[in-house]
Order: sequence, then C-alpha cells, then structure tokens
Amino acid sequence: MQAHLTLIDNDRMKVHAAISYGISSNVYVVEDKATNEVTLIDTGYGPPYSNLIESLRKLKIDINRIKQVLITHRHRDHTNGLKQILREIKPTIYIHKLDAGVLAKRLEAAKKLIVRINEEYEIKVGDISIKALHTPGHTAGSICYLIDNIIFSGDLVFANGSFGRTDLPTGNISDLIDSLKRISKLEVNTLLPGHGEVVLKNANAHIKLALKMAKSYFKVKKEILSRFFPTKPFNSIKSFL
Repeated sequence: MQAHLTLIDNDRMKVHAAISYGISSNVYVVEDKATNEVTLIDTGYGPPYSNLIESLRKLKIDINRIKQVLITHRHRDHTNGLKQILREIKPTIYIHKLDAGVLAKRLEAAKKLIVRINEEYEIKVGDISIKALHTPGHTAGSICYLIDNIIFSGDLVFANGSFGRTDLPTGNISDLIDSLKRISKLEVNTLLPGHGEVVLKNANAHIKLALKMAKSYFKVKKEILSRFFPTKPFNSIKSFL
C-alpha cells in the first residue's frame, strides 16, 4: 500500500513521494523544471510490497525522463525496485562505494551503470545541485542527499525522533550517533526519510531528538554489555556489532 503525493513545487523543481506502509521504502521523485529530467531517490522493494512502475504512472512521470537513481544504502527494501525500471531504461545509479559491491552482485549485467561515490559528492541535475553526504551507522555506506534545505535521510533518521536500526550487517550505533551529530548541525527544514511520514518544516528538531534518543540507547546498551563483560575494557561497542 502506498500514498502518492507532491510535496514540493517551486520555480526550479517538483518533489513527489510514494510513501510506503510496510516493508518497502519510500521513493522520492525529483523533477528538474529546466531540463525536464527526473531523479529517483531509492526505488522501494518492488512487487508484491510496492510497484515502482505503477507509482510513476500515478505521479504522471514518464519513465524515459529518469536519468539517475540515487540510492541511500544497499538494503533490498530500498533497491529491489531497480529491477523493474532496468528492464526499460539504463539510468546512472549512485551509491556509496562501501555498499556498492552488494548492489553490483544483485544487478549483474547492469552493474556497469553504478557510480561509486565517496565521503562527499555533488550531482548536478539541470539547475539543481544534489549533495551526497556519507552518513554511516545503519550500514557502512549509508548516504543522505541534500537539496537546499531538504534532506533525504534514508534509514539514518525518521520523523519524531526515530533512528535507524544498527543490528544488521555493517550497522554500528556509534557511527550512527556521529552521523546524527553531523546532520544536526545542518540547516535543514524538510526531512524526507526512508520510511514513514515526511516532515515538511522544522526538520532539525526531529533530527536533534533522534540524536538524543540514540545517545540514550547507546548508554543503556553500553551499561548492559559492561555488566556481562566486566573484565574487558569497554570504550566502544563497535566490536559487538
């Protein structure tokens, strides 16, 4: 089940969303008005949990206008939808180099379309500049994308102070806290996360609340681990994740 919305419509661009309820990620569609080019941010899980082709139809987006896909991280609920559109088009696919290997194996022949990006990277789409920021924690190669004061946060941070899980491969709570600290210093007003509701104003308050909650979680987990491993020095929980 998905809701299809136009979130932003200004003189340079439109930003649409397919908001998913369930396992699939949200999908964001950025239209550049100057060039008519379309950029996707994440692609959802695909059938039966979501249907990217159907979402594009409902949003009145011609699939042939899609020039690039920006992936926030390697998990299937954000990337499996690529398989649907790769049957018809060959967009450039951006993903952090630390998550790129897993995606390349899944895409097989289409892996040549992948651009492996580093700590910071700028993607130009007509008059729009999209900045990629490496924000590890949920995965080692997680990325947030920035357009002006809009942040597409993947599974780093969600509305109302929620933050991404770190118990899956390459997840790390201390890295996630560091990433939350980094983006909490940005002047962002709109938070478009990988799952759940969007935040169209005062996004920074939600990010700072998530940082506070993650720090509390880290403290409790550290105390529990220290209790069960009392003879081992404990400076970081990285080795336990």
